[in-house]
Amino acid sequence: MCENPQLVESLPFDAESIRTISAGGGHTLICTDDGRLFSSGWNNRGQLGLGHTNDVCRFTFVGEYGFKTVACGWDVSGGINTQGELYLWGSNLWWQIADKNAKFYSTPTKLELPAGDKARKVCFGLRHTCVLTEDGRLLLLGKSKLLHYETLDRIDLGGIEFFALKFPEKVADVVSGENHLVIRLERGTIVCKGDDKFGQCLKGTDVNVGKLQVVKLQSGWSHSGYLTSNGTVYLWGRNNYGQLGVAVDTSRDGPTLLDVESNVRDFCLGSQHGVALADDGVYSWGWNEHGNCGTGNNENVWTPTRIKQMRRAEVVASGAAFCFVLQKR
Repeated sequence: MCENPQLVESLPFDAESIRTISAGGGHTLICTDDGRLFSSGWNNRGQLGLGHTNDVCRFTFVGEYGFKTVACGWDVSGGINTQGELYLWGSNLWWQIADKNAKFYSTPTKLELPAGDKARKVCFGLRHTCVLTEDGRLLLLGKSKLLHYETLDRIDLGGIEFFALKFPEKVADVVSGENHLVIRLERGTIVCKGDDKFGQCLKGTDVNVGKLQVVKLQSGWSHSGYLTSNGTVYLWGRNNYGQLGVAVDTSRDGPTLLDVESNVRDFCLGSQHGVALADDGVYSWGWNEHGNCGTGNNENVWTPTRIKQMRRAEVVASGAAFCFVLQKR
């Protein structure tokens, strides 16, 4: 456990070449500008893509897949290349990446989508995979409480069950919590689908209450948020650890404005905590049992608190109980 930020040394790539970072339940994927994929961490289901299930404590070369984006779930991973081809690997216990013939896949495996669709984005819940296609459709695989709350079209393809969600317009973006989705439609409406036990879906109403220009969606297990073009962050959902950045229960009152002293340029949400990259530094808040807020202890952080060591940050990323910050040299 690291309660303060630690410098990662001996990287097998130049940190300035990082295109994207994604962190999951206990593993991390890094994709470089030249399409190389590296992984490190927990690997009990082959989620590192290395062809085995041994944990790895240093970033290790996986392959040259040409991924433009990568994503991590609890024990599953995915990548999309420049041709819109989707690759998945890791746990398949709930058939969230392939058919029922294997419990896991330890190397990136291409998944064909219905009607020859191309993938734009992939994200994961605890037991499900959500794919946003280039033509604005949402497809689900695996087991999810979403299946109990929504009427979905079922599509069978090569022994794999896909479920398509219906919307009156195309989907522009999506993120997934443990058992819910946050969906931005092309005209700016933001709706949530799935489990609403902790107010994470706000009864399916439009969460974009101010009709703001949203530039990024994020979701933890049971709380979610978005970043607007004017540098503000709004959060809603469960708040038992301060994951909404406030010390009172506002879980069902609608989106709460995150109180950060300066313009927010980027943010990310872990399972029950958050990190914001602002003009004056990096802030963290929420659950901190494993020191994942970087504040030097493991006490929960109820309001956004600046991490003193972070002054030249460019990118923030968060897994279930850990974070990454990419700094300028």
